[in-house]
Amino acid sequence: MMGEAFRPSGKEYLHVNDSRELKIDKKYIDYLKLLASKDKEQKCTMCLHNDTRAHVHEMINVYPAKAYVRPHSHPFKTESKVIIEGKLLVIIFDDTGKISDRFIMEKDGIFTFRLDKGIIHTNIPLTDVIFHEIIEGPFVGKNDSVFPKWAPDISEKDKVALYMEEWCSGDTL
Repeated sequence: MMGEAFRPSGKEYLHVNDSRELKIDKKYIDYLKLLASKDKEQKCTMCLHNDTRAHVHEMINVYPAKAYVRPHSHPFKTESKVIIEGKLLVIIFDDTGKISDRFIMEKDGIFTFRLDKGIIHTNIPLTDVIFHEIIEGPFVGKNDSVFPKWAPDISEKDKVALYMEEWCSGDTL
């Protein structure tokens, strides 16, 4: 018998899978879309892992078009994404906030992306989007994601709007 599980939590749109075997199909994706439709941010993150101490964390993310994801890095973890539906703009930054790379993830183009630890990035849904995210565990709390000083918090609405306009210029939102 396993000891006490340390369950992912903290955000209203975060859910945890309790099944030891899970098959992801259209019906399950529709269920996640339903969960997202009931969330005030129209988001759903389903943790496929059920313990924050797991060595591999996998999530299915459902995000609406134009959702802001604050630029961040994971100093101790690699991360991979696999697109399931929609278009996701991925932007890579240097330490000063200058864009060093940007590309769109979609099923008929770049559909899988991996980045090494310490790389500052953001993901901006160009359409409603669903993607599978894999990141190293265990969860280490507030140091799991590091936010550069130049990256505005979601509460700084004017700055967020300016950054989003700059970052997405030329891309269809």
